[in-house]
Amino acid sequence: MKFLRSITLLAALTLASSACIAQLVGVVVTPDGYEVGGVQWKLATPAVDEVVRLSPTRVLILFCTTTPPAKIIQFETELEARHKVPVQLASWGKACPDNGSQTRHWSDPNRLQVG
Repeated sequence: MKFLRSITLLAALTLASSACIAQLVGVVVTPDGYEVGGVQWKLATPAVDEVVRLSPTRVLILFCTTTPPAKIIQFETELEARHKVPVQLASWGKACPDNGSQTRHWSDPNRLQVG
């Protein structure tokens, strides 16, 4: 009987810990595609499929400064249609394919902004 209780307790702890792991999912959106959990796709739909499969309570979208806004909007729209979850956006320099794409030049040559 003690053995059965121990197994049940262990199973409950395993399920609880795995549920905590999937609370926040990060999605990296670059000009080339989408990445979720180290897997990359060219299209938004497979990335959304993966996020829905993970069933997080929050999604963090990290994007490169050169990523077209339409790519980000497409991912957000598909995700919202399939899984109602709070989404947070953040620009992330390491998401950029090359470091030079993080720099934006303004009309004033003395003014430089790094994103």
